[in-house]
Amino acid sequence: MSSFFTGGPRERPLFPVPEQELYAFNGRHWTDPPREHIVPAVLPWAQPLGRSERTVVALRVIEVWPQAVTLRVTVYSRDSLVDDPAEGLIDHRRKPDYNGLLIGVLYADGSRASSETISVPSASEPDAPVLRATPVGGTRFAVEHEVFLWPLPSAGPLKLVVQWTDREIPETRTTLDGGAIRAAAKDAAEIWPGLGKRQVNGLPVRRVGKQVALTPDWGAAVGQAEEPRPAPGE
Repeated sequence: MSSFFTGGPRERPLFPVPEQELYAFNGRHWTDPPREHIVPAVLPWAQPLGRSERTVVALRVIEVWPQAVTLRVTVYSRDSLVDDPAEGLIDHRRKPDYNGLLIGVLYADGSRASSETISVPSASEPDAPVLRATPVGGTRFAVEHEVFLWPLPSAGPLKLVVQWTDREIPETRTTLDGGAIRAAAKDAAEIWPGLGKRQVNGLPVRRVGKQVALTPDWGAAVGQAEEPRPAPGE
């Protein structure tokens, strides 16, 4: 029987692949953390934010960026929370589910943000704080979330508020030190200082002027010795 498809493999045309290059951060600080450019400072302030007999909502760690904060929030339960952890438990809806898990923040000046509202990234800098919760996986019994918060808090109390009626967790407020969070932003480290900046026309332009001093120096030469940092309390 003759072959239905005639002929053997043919050479495929080679298309030029444009060089891919990371340019200096030119994004909007109120939409997403600059993961490709910054190593955030980390505050290990693990603590429960709300709990019932079978469920605990916990803050595991705080990542501090130059102008924003990421709260790592995990929900733990003795029974199954969700079939697919990638769906998460904190949801932004046009009509909030007040029986579900809600999370919010209250700044020292009285401004606030919460998961009650739909968080749509805006082209211009918003007048009010931004809170956006994103699921990041986990298991059926421990579901992890990343809660992005902009801007950095000022000195004074920063209150985290959680509520989950379906899980019998009443409105619970946890006070954090906003000044300490803001101060930690100076330890966020720029990875690639001096990157070229992409313009609207697509042509890179080298940055000029003094770079912001960020520590540690991730842009230093590999193998360069560094003075040991003193342990807390020394």
